[in-house]
Amino acid sequence: MDFFLKMSLLFRCIYTFVLYLGMAVSMYHIAKNNNVDNKRVAFIPIAQYYIIGSICEEYVIFGFRIKYLQWSLIGLELLQVILGIIGSPIYIPLRIVVNILIVLVLHKFFYLFSPQHAVLFAVLSLFGRLPLVIIMFVIKDYPMCMSAAAFRYPFADRP
Repeated sequence: MDFFLKMSLLFRCIYTFVLYLGMAVSMYHIAKNNNVDNKRVAFIPIAQYYIIGSICEEYVIFGFRIKYLQWSLIGLELLQVILGIIGSPIYIPLRIVVNILIVLVLHKFFYLFSPQHAVLFAVLSLFGRLPLVIIMFVIKDYPMCMSAAAFRYPFADRP
């Protein structure tokens, strides 16, 4: 391996670790401040979505109520990883749908902490892990403004 390849690999490892650490610390603080059980899950990369799901509780989309959101989010994130590893272009539409579902739940999560910035935060989270980690770090000390039941579902079939 030449020098630039080694440095590139080293930089990528450091960058990934810094993002992991930022997300883990932010999620731990969010879980601690909101009395979420299993706060230490924040340090397990895919299981971090357990905290988001626990705070959001459920999600309603087109009349379909997703309960046990913490487990559903972990499943969706695992599906994202598996489809990314497979890498077939056939799975691109499925990855898009899964990503949209995750972003909708993230919108609800952001809305509970900062209603005026929820749409902006959700859109920024579409641009990768770095914006999501920055957003989580920013809101880690925000108090929750409302309960999950007060969230207005954008695609719910109710008046």
